[in-house]
Amino acid sequence: MGLVHAAIRALGKPQYIFRTSQLLKRAARFVRGTKPFETVTLPWKLRIGVDTADTVGNAIAVQGVYDLVTTEVLWRLTSRGDKTIDGGANVGYMTSILAHRAGSCGSVLAFEPHPQVFQRLKSNVGTWTNVAPITLHNFALSDRSGQAILLDVPTHQQNKCWSHLPGWDHRPEQLRPGISVELHRLDEFIDYEVGVMKLDVEFHEAQVLEGAGHHLRNIRDIIFEEVGPYPQESHKLLERAGYRIVWFEEHLKGPRIIEPFSRPELRHYDTVPSYLATQDYKRAESLLLRPGWQSLRNG
Repeated sequence: MGLVHAAIRALGKPQYIFRTSQLLKRAARFVRGTKPFETVTLPWKLRIGVDTADTVGNAIAVQGVYDLVTTEVLWRLTSRGDKTIDGGANVGYMTSILAHRAGSCGSVLAFEPHPQVFQRLKSNVGTWTNVAPITLHNFALSDRSGQAILLDVPTHQQNKCWSHLPGWDHRPEQLRPGISVELHRLDEFIDYEVGVMKLDVEFHEAQVLEGAGHHLRNIRDIIFEEVGPYPQESHKLLERAGYRIVWFEEHLKGPRIIEPFSRPELRHYDTVPSYLATQDYKRAESLLLRPGWQSLRNG
């Protein structure tokens, strides 16, 4: 009965209620079975190829979106003409939101260190038209430049989205076999005002923020993953730089802003929402208080 209740609860999510076509696609997918590779048309009409053995890819194939709350926050905060950054772009799902919303007069810098994932990202981006110019970089962001070993979590070898950099206190010979990748600081690439940066780099967020140097204050909104409860080093670093940090709950009527130390029942989430750090809270609040799920409206 627990599995039945969980399945029923899953079908009551906004991505199905407000996109009934996706509910039908999920039912059809259940009948025909799962394909190892699928191409999904996102609500904003861009197509993305995904590996269904991967956590992110499977979620996109099943739901038509990934991490709905973060999707909605990113959608609302990105304005036409914004210069944007996607740190940890994976196969390009969040990149597609930034590129669509910023438009042809905006721009996207996307960073993805895993070579296999980068090829899928490059392939996906190559199919998109009428979006912001996208510059792709096949290396990792950090607080220094150089080389490092990108590791896969032992229990998630098929899930390249779990790949991460080790701490600097490890030596390469002590590590599990991994992939050698380049490291660069973010301040090597930005000396201008940035509208939105999305950051999902598996336990390495604080180092990436450190690598922005004094240019960190040039970024209006930062949507970032942080697995630890507030306050982690990433939160402290951003607050010292003058950012206000908030978090979100998912409701049928839309995302609700909450304080960062107020964590709702995480078992209700397929993916825990990202935090928002903003230098313009009044703007962010005015955009995020509007009811509904704008990102599901076929943009």
